[in-house]
Amino acid sequence: MNIIIAPDSFKETLEAKEVAACIEKSLQKVFPNANIEKIPLADGGEGTVKTLIESNKGQLITLEVQDPLGRDISSYYGIIDNGTTAIIEMATASGLELLKEKEKNPLKTSTYGFGQLIDHALKKDVKKFILGLGGSATNDAGIGMLQALGTKFFDKNNQEIANPVKEINQIVAIDISNLVKKFKNTTINVACDVKNPLCGEDGASYIFGKQKGANKEMIKELDNKLSYFADLCEKTFNKSTQNIEGAGAAGGLGFALVTFLNANLQSGIELIMESVNLEEKIKVADLVITGEGKMDKQSIQGKTPIGVAKLAKKYDKKVIAIAGCLDDGYEIVLEHGVDAVFSCTAKSEYFETIKKNASKNLELTTLNIANLLNINLKY
Repeated sequence: MNIIIAPDSFKETLEAKEVAACIEKSLQKVFPNANIEKIPLADGGEGTVKTLIESNKGQLITLEVQDPLGRDISSYYGIIDNGTTAIIEMATASGLELLKEKEKNPLKTSTYGFGQLIDHALKKDVKKFILGLGGSATNDAGIGMLQALGTKFFDKNNQEIANPVKEINQIVAIDISNLVKKFKNTTINVACDVKNPLCGEDGASYIFGKQKGANKEMIKELDNKLSYFADLCEKTFNKSTQNIEGAGAAGGLGFALVTFLNANLQSGIELIMESVNLEEKIKVADLVITGEGKMDKQSIQGKTPIGVAKLAKKYDKKVIAIAGCLDDGYEIVLEHGVDAVFSCTAKSEYFETIKKNASKNLELTTLNIANLLNINLKY
């Protein structure tokens, strides 16, 4: 029996390689002779750098940058292709996992640290970037990142703005001269895990604002600010990008990368699956197990389990998905290549308790799945 374990991370709980190890541990108890291969994945969010470094024998670069609230932290990015390509996750500098629950507030968080990572790689003469946008704590339309890269935003008094989010609707002029010089002859590919536009009911603020700490009033305010900024950019640069797929990724970071840096947005999971040669491995598998932290109706919008499932169905392979928890509309994944879905959180608990028991609960859930598979095989 050939089993492929290809999960994403369980956000803020377990890394993808830890998820894969837990699943393998329980499968081996029921199927000790199975040929099991673990392939940790990412879709542009947490784990993207390490996944691509491992598959391409790259180098990890560490440095000090600002976290979402402007505090100094240790972060990192990857270098592959003999130093010509940089892989950077915004989550390592501007991610939600860097904040405590009480610190989450998208009116205060910034992507400045992410911009610092990019700037550091530019100074190493990198010519190609692969940027992962998942797991953000921000909703600043990428203004913080752009400031770190030398872009200047001015108010009506010709003063530079200080707070990227609170002062968005005070911006009246933008200076990108430094940006143009820095990114001459540079290619930027963005591994994007969502397809949302920048503004509106399906945009960055309304869909992702709550998980970043925003209440209803704040979400409306954030959306209005992003809409103002998008209109200003359209007038300034004479191009409309706020409604393209992925513009709303990472609180509008997708919008900034396309508008200011002419980046190419692409499916993050497809990029990663190609890099680790997943298709060839799935061809000879009898079963594929995937998963993510929370599975809901948004999972079909470019998330890892659906990317894996679609690839597996190309070769008529059975796919089981395991999630940390299930939320409204999760059943739609059954229409997109997943054959069965299981949650490993059996009861409602505080998130800190869930994190503490994550490995144990995942192993028990997998054990139940393995026993069920064993019964089916016997009959």
